[in-house]
Amino acid sequence: MQELAPPRRKKGWMNLKVTRVVDETWDTKTLYFEDADEGSCPFDYIAGQYLTFRFDDISERAVARSYTMSSSPRQKGFAAVTVKRVPQGLVSNHLCDKVTVGHVIKARGPIGKFVFDPLLSRPHLIMLGAGSGVTPFISIMREYVDRLGQEGAPRQMTLLVAYRSREDLICWSELEAWSRVPGVRIVCTLTREKVEGSTFKFGRPDEAMFEEVFAGTYEDATFMTCGPDAMMHSLVAFVTQKGVPKDHAQLESFGNG
Repeated sequence: MQELAPPRRKKGWMNLKVTRVVDETWDTKTLYFEDADEGSCPFDYIAGQYLTFRFDDISERAVARSYTMSSSPRQKGFAAVTVKRVPQGLVSNHLCDKVTVGHVIKARGPIGKFVFDPLLSRPHLIMLGAGSGVTPFISIMREYVDRLGQEGAPRQMTLLVAYRSREDLICWSELEAWSRVPGVRIVCTLTREKVEGSTFKFGRPDEAMFEEVFAGTYEDATFMTCGPDAMMHSLVAFVTQKGVPKDHAQLESFGNG
């Protein structure tokens, strides 16, 4: 049997050049990168992993922030991160306001174990995100949504995602399209806008919403959540009470802006 080549990875800090900037919402942008010297994406990664970026000249001291990639490894030639502006957030505001096509940013990675593992994860992947916490799940769904049930992929995927209002819907056109794929269920709740006669739920994700959306899934699902700490810990406590083993309830913390 032919051995698989080790994943490509650059040692230390690499130089990534911004090749495209896309406005996702009024306060969220997606930045596309390629290797500044050689072009294309200079590393291999797993959907759900993140990069750490370093900025030497936006404050008195160098600062670093980590952002999960929203792109999928199946999207060749680039990597992308989706950045939501944080009030008074030094790096998020810099990325949204100052960084344009042609800028070169230092980065290292990929890093992280917040991924679907075909050897360890259960066949039904359930994801809970809020705001920019949807980013790793965008990457994961881009990777697997068109090959559910195939080797190395989940059998089913469910996403419960919370946004403040319809103005804050990140990657909504893709989410709507994926919701029509057999085996995919996407539930969206708005926390600050009630839309009568729509499919949007209203309110923050809580135990009552978990009970409604996740009923009957606990024996064959792995749960992943990314967003505010209170929401993540609420989900983990809820599914643990339902008998889900702790290693099938994964959470990923936000950065600090």
